[in-house]
Amino acid sequence: MDTRKIDYNLILIGLFSFFLFSLNIGGVSIFSLDEAKNASCAREMLESKNFIVPTFNYELRTDKPPLHYYFMMLSYLIFGVSEFSARFFSSVFGSLTVMITYVFSKKIFSTKTAILSTIVLISSLHFVFQFHMAVPDPYLIFFINLAFFSFYLFYKFKEEKYLWTLYATLGFGMLAKGIVAIVLPFFIIFAFLFSAEKSISVIKSLKLHKGLILTALISLPWYVLVSIETNFQWTKEFFLKHNISRFTDPMEGHGGVFLITILFVLIGMLPFSIFTYQSVKETLKNRLNPDYLYLGLIVLIYTGFFSISKTKLPNYTAPVYPAFAILLSLTLLKIRNYLFSLIFYLIFTASLPFVLYIILKNDKNLYLLANYSFYFLILAVGGLSALIYFKDIKKVILSLFISSVAMSITLYTVILPEIDKYSSVRIILNYMEKDRPVGYYKRYNPAFSFYLKKKIIPLNSKQDVENFIKSGRVYILTRDEYLEELKDIKDLKVIIQKKDLFENSVSVLISN
Repeated sequence: MDTRKIDYNLILIGLFSFFLFSLNIGGVSIFSLDEAKNASCAREMLESKNFIVPTFNYELRTDKPPLHYYFMMLSYLIFGVSEFSARFFSSVFGSLTVMITYVFSKKIFSTKTAILSTIVLISSLHFVFQFHMAVPDPYLIFFINLAFFSFYLFYKFKEEKYLWTLYATLGFGMLAKGIVAIVLPFFIIFAFLFSAEKSISVIKSLKLHKGLILTALISLPWYVLVSIETNFQWTKEFFLKHNISRFTDPMEGHGGVFLITILFVLIGMLPFSIFTYQSVKETLKNRLNPDYLYLGLIVLIYTGFFSISKTKLPNYTAPVYPAFAILLSLTLLKIRNYLFSLIFYLIFTASLPFVLYIILKNDKNLYLLANYSFYFLILAVGGLSALIYFKDIKKVILSLFISSVAMSITLYTVILPEIDKYSSVRIILNYMEKDRPVGYYKRYNPAFSFYLKKKIIPLNSKQDVENFIKSGRVYILTRDEYLEELKDIKDLKVIIQKKDLFENSVSVLISN
C-alpha cells in the first residue's frame, strides 16, 4: 500500500467529529417532539414491513420523505430500537459532512484552509447539536453540501464524476427533505454561473437533461409509490402543507422578523462567527474570485431564502454552515484587526451563564438545574484566553476551539443528562402499568409513542373518552389546557402532570 496517498488528517477529522457527534446519543431520552415522531415512524414502518407509507401512531404521516426513516430502520435492525439507534446515522452523516468539507477545501484552497474549516465547523455548538438529533436535517445537510461541492469541483476541474455525483446527490436530497434539496442548489448554481460566466457553453456542459433523469430515477419511484398507496393524500399534504404553507405562513408558532434568520446563522456558528464582519469584507474584496463568489452566494441566497419564509427555525439554515466555515477560515488566515471581536465574544459568553441562570431559576420545573448554567463559563474561559493571546491568531483559534469542544462534551455528558431526569415523558412513564390500554385526548407528547411502542387511541370528544373508560382500567394522555373539558366525567382523576422539556405544553396522565 502506498501510504503517501492516505490522508491521515482526513481520517483523524472523521474519527474525532464522529466521537463528538455521537457523544452520549443513547444517554438522553427522546424529548424533542420532532425526534419522537421521526423515531416512532421508523419503528412503525419496520414493524409493519411497509417501507413506502410513513405512519406515526399508526396513522399516515406526511411531514417528511423517507430517507432518514430508512437509515433509522437499518440502525434498529443492527442495534435494536433505542435512542442510540434512532440517532446513530445522524452522527455518521455529521462526520461525513465534516469530511467532505475538508476534502473540498483542500482541493480548492489548501490543506491549511481545509483543517481550519473543520475546526471552525465542529466548534459550532449548534452544528454538533444537529447531528445528535433523530431528524432529517443531518441527511439534508450532508447531501445538499455534497451537491454544492460536487458542482463546483466539476466547474473547476471539468471531471464528469463530479457532475454525476451532483445529480445523484440531488436525488438523495429529494428523498431526505423534498424539493428544497433541488430548487435551492440549482438557484445558487445558476446565480453563480450568471455572475461569473458569460458563456452559455458552461450551462450546456451541465447536461441537465441527462442529469435530471438520474435525479428522477433515484427520487421519483418512492414519490410515485407513496402517491399511489395513499391515493395522493401524502403528496398533497406534503407539498401543500409542509412546503408551500410553511413558506407562506408561520407554522407551529415558528415565525419571526426577517433578521432572525441571519441571527440564527450568527449564533449557530459561534464562536468563529464573531469574525463575520472581517469575513464579509474579505469576501467582498475577492468577489471577482469565483471561489469566494460561489461560497458567498451559498450563504447569502440560502439564508436569504429562509429569511423571507414565514416559518423560521434555526435548523433551516444549518446547511450553510460548511460554506460559511470555509469563508471564515480563509479570513482567519489573513486577519489582522480582530480585538473588538474578541472583546464582544468575552462579554457575550461571560453574560450568558447569568442569563441562563435567571431563565432556569424562574422555571418551576427546571429551577433546580439553574446552577448548571455556570458550566457555560467554559466558553468565557476560551474567550478570555483568546483575548490574552490576541496577538497570536493561532492561539486565538486554539483557545476558541478547545473551549467550544469542551463545552460540547460537558453539554452531552453532564448538562443534558441532568436535564433529562426532569423529562415529562420519563417521569410519567413511571406511573403507567405496561399492559393497560392508553388513549389520548386531543393532543399528547409524541415521545410516548416511541416508548410505549403501541397505538395510543385517539379520543377527540368527551363521548370518546366516556366510551373508552367503559372498557376497563385505562390511561388517558392529554395536556393541561384540556383538563377543564374533562372535569365532569365521573371516575377520572389526574395521576400526574409535568411540563414538557423545552416546550410550553404540560403533559397530563389521567386514569379511571
